[in-house]
Amino acid sequence: MFKIFQSFAGRWRIQRDIVHRTTTSIGTNSGFFSSSDSSNKCMTVNGSATFSPLIGENNTTVQDAYQYSEEGVLRQPDGQSFNVSQKYIYKLKDDIISVYFDEKPERILHTLEFKDSSLSSQVATGHHLCGCDTYDATFHFTSPQEFKIIYTVNGPKKAYTMTTKYFKLEQPS
Repeated sequence: MFKIFQSFAGRWRIQRDIVHRTTTSIGTNSGFFSSSDSSNKCMTVNGSATFSPLIGENNTTVQDAYQYSEEGVLRQPDGQSFNVSQKYIYKLKDDIISVYFDEKPERILHTLEFKDSSLSSQVATGHHLCGCDTYDATFHFTSPQEFKIIYTVNGPKKAYTMTTKYFKLEQPS
């Protein structure tokens, strides 16, 4: 098996499908969860993501940590498009991968639980509760060059599934 955490390093091409299952308006400051005016509408995001070494205080590299940065274009069913971006921090400690919002003070999004409790597994899950909304994540690690994340989001005004596929870009020689 490959070392999952170490395989994150580098640039990735991303393809995201967001399928809404309600008629409610869903919006956030980041633009990722824009409103949908009818059920089962699909939005897409195409872009790139980078996992780079996390730089801490005193401009030193933080061991076993990556800054995740993502940029893309969200396309809505009505043809409108918007630039979107997102940042997270990924950390490895004691064979546990944790994902944090990129903000101060540090706030956890979720901790990945591997199906067989080892980093050699290919599927991991995470859970995040935000008010009345739940975010359930499933990470599928196909190879060091490909993985996908599926978020299922449910709440009083939210019901959607977001699937993001990651494809490793060749590193310049």
